[in-house]
Amino acid sequence: MPKESRRRLIQGGLAGAPLLLALTSVPALAADCKQPSGFSASGNLSQNGTTACSPKMNGVKFWQDYCNANPAPSGTAVDTMTFSGVFTATSGVTATFRSILTTSAGTLLQKKIVAAWLSAKAGSSLFTTDTVVKMWNDGVVGNAFHPSATMPSVTWTSTQVEQYLDYVLA
Repeated sequence: MPKESRRRLIQGGLAGAPLLLALTSVPALAADCKQPSGFSASGNLSQNGTTACSPKMNGVKFWQDYCNANPAPSGTAVDTMTFSGVFTATSGVTATFRSILTTSAGTLLQKKIVAAWLSAKAGSSLFTTDTVVKMWNDGVVGNAFHPSATMPSVTWTSTQVEQYLDYVLA
């Protein structure tokens, strides 16, 4: 009898092996950049571990260096777009993106949102230019950006928008 019960135990263990293999753990200190919806869903408003989010989007410094290396007028979005022309909830800020990035015409948060918009325009996979516009118009100006359509009760203020930009921008 002991052999039969041992056999059933072994057979049961083998039958459960695929299930155990399917339950692989995810590294706790993984550092993947998150879409806005995933960033707020996890409640993780800080960088994971010591590993940088990879790949980060081009940040303010990248776009400032771009402006310095490509003198005005370049005919690109840096020179043709104005802040209030893109971020319509902010009227009166008629400075171009170049001016926002390279002078004291814009605040640090405006510089970050411009860098995020330019990076999205350049093809970032994290979010679109429309999402960046909503971050500014709804989150910074309106204090109610909804990062996830499936979680409408979650809203970001300008502080959360800036924390997210700090997380994803290089």
